[in-house]
Amino acid sequence: MDIRAITRRRTLIIAEIGQNHQGDMEIAKELIRQAKLSGADAVKSQKRDIASLLTPEEYAREYTSRHAFASTYGKHREYLELSRAQYEELRDFAGQLGICFFSSPWDVPSARLLHDIGMPWFKIPSACLTHHVLLEEIASYGKPIILSTGMSTLDEIDAAMKVLERADDVYLLQCTSSYPSEFGDINLRVIPALAERYPWATIGFSGHHRGIAVDVAAVTLGARVIERHFTLDRTMKGSDHAASLEPPGIARLVRDVRATELALGDGIKRVYEAEVPVRHKLRGVKMVTKLGSEAA
Repeated sequence: MDIRAITRRRTLIIAEIGQNHQGDMEIAKELIRQAKLSGADAVKSQKRDIASLLTPEEYAREYTSRHAFASTYGKHREYLELSRAQYEELRDFAGQLGICFFSSPWDVPSARLLHDIGMPWFKIPSACLTHHVLLEEIASYGKPIILSTGMSTLDEIDAAMKVLERADDVYLLQCTSSYPSEFGDINLRVIPALAERYPWATIGFSGHHRGIAVDVAAVTLGARVIERHFTLDRTMKGSDHAASLEPPGIARLVRDVRATELALGDGIKRVYEAEVPVRHKLRGVKMVTKLGSEAA
């Protein structure tokens, strides 16, 4: 799937399953299936190499959250990770359904694994925007890169974009890293500001808010990529489910974004064919001399 070709024609819509699969392949496959049925263009997961990310102390830290899948934070994180073979299986499964599957690596070993199994695009999560070693690694692959900007300053974004200047294709997403995000914290007007600051990048929006009205507004402000977290059931165990859309929500988002794209039009004022009979009926023959000019 050519991300550049898509975003030139319409908004790319990504269903972010993250780790809402809960380490279960059947849930992961059903998420992919539902994303396809919803009309999303792509579905995305996350990949971590726990040994690279956690110190021994962090790994052994007691984890008592109601969303915990194990007694320590390290074991909890390992429970939610999928293996290389599982990623290859999901890649092939998505390909059979006709939807693009890709992932966000949180570290260099994960990036290399994903590159090795042929991920078509790479997403850099907001948490890794300042991880320049990871950015340089991914930029070296020559693949399209999507970068979220949650919890980041403009100086940090500038530095990251400097690293990614040599990348093949960059998609920069306005994002607020709170789950769920309050509407007053979303700041959609950053979208045109980013477009002006980075004219060589394509700008989009990654949201963790409630509902879908904000995504439609993002499209009207120029977003060419929309990413939303996606789950089968918002009440499931796990910290991301509450800030996710269920299948009917993603389907409505796709419907409303596509309708908005049509409604935005080309900006040229004209009288449409559907208006002509109404124009004659409501203005009358005496009020209309010819299309485009009224009698005094």
